[in-house]
Amino acid sequence: MSESRFKLVSAILALLAITVLSTVGLMELEGWSAFDAFWLTIVSLSTTGYGDIVPQTTAGRAFLLFILVAGLVIVTYSLGTVINILVEGQLQRLLGNDSMNKIEKLDKHIIVCGAGRVGSSVSHILKMENAPYVIIERDDILVKEMRDDGHLVVQGDATQDETLYAAGLERASGIICALSEDAYNIFVVLTARAVNPAMRIVAKAVQPETVPKMRHAGADKIISPNQIAGHRMAMAILKPTAIELMDTLFAPHNLEIQLEEVQITEQSPMVRKRIRDVFSREVRNLIVVAIIRGGNAMMNPRGDEVMLPNDVVVLIGSDVELEKIRV
Repeated sequence: MSESRFKLVSAILALLAITVLSTVGLMELEGWSAFDAFWLTIVSLSTTGYGDIVPQTTAGRAFLLFILVAGLVIVTYSLGTVINILVEGQLQRLLGNDSMNKIEKLDKHIIVCGAGRVGSSVSHILKMENAPYVIIERDDILVKEMRDDGHLVVQGDATQDETLYAAGLERASGIICALSEDAYNIFVVLTARAVNPAMRIVAKAVQPETVPKMRHAGADKIISPNQIAGHRMAMAILKPTAIELMDTLFAPHNLEIQLEEVQITEQSPMVRKRIRDVFSREVRNLIVVAIIRGGNAMMNPRGDEVMLPNDVVVLIGSDVELEKIRV
């Protein structure tokens, strides 16, 4: 339950409690009927005060005085809660409309399905990389947290077609399926591949047996957090120095060293040039890690290797030098 709903329920229960307490108390102390006691309770709590019925005993007057003080506090709290919910709802609608306007303008963006532990981590990295993206999440609390943190969010069920279309599925360049259940992720993969065959799809798999199913559904890359965690923990014991170096180089807070991939096209200034001619003269402080060509990785390529169209060059270097390559 959200905080606003909790406050509203608490206010309603408090009003009911003070009304029942006052009605029963006046019936006992004054000997009135249930209707007369209820009538005076409502008139008193609403501060109307017709004066047609008043307590005759000292005990009844003292009790009603207590009810008036307590009721004033409860009624004020209840009215404040209702007003706050109305204003908050209006603000959320305005913010939601503003977010939808921004989402409608997105193109070649990334859709993140789910704002749980994995999805929120992905979103923060995309934000740091200045990549265009939008999150799909249905939980009210998570939606509010992500919007407060500056993320674009579509509230809804990612397994529903209308929600995916609201996030711009047909215009997106990629989608990350980070929902809590593998079955949900498979369903999103199927829908995404059918609507946008050219997009890149990365999916989370909790159970190893679902990996082949996700691949058959159309996922380009399947990540198993449990397997990755197990591998990293084992390597942290067996090869601690190497793992520490990798963590230092590629930690999110390390802005000096970055990993980058460059797609070589016919229009690229690096096409059909040797590695040494580009990275020795024009750009320094960069390391060419590999060239991906035809699905095969050429690790630590030689300086006289020529970069061809459709190659993907993987680089490590400072963000300043990498920015020259991006331009």
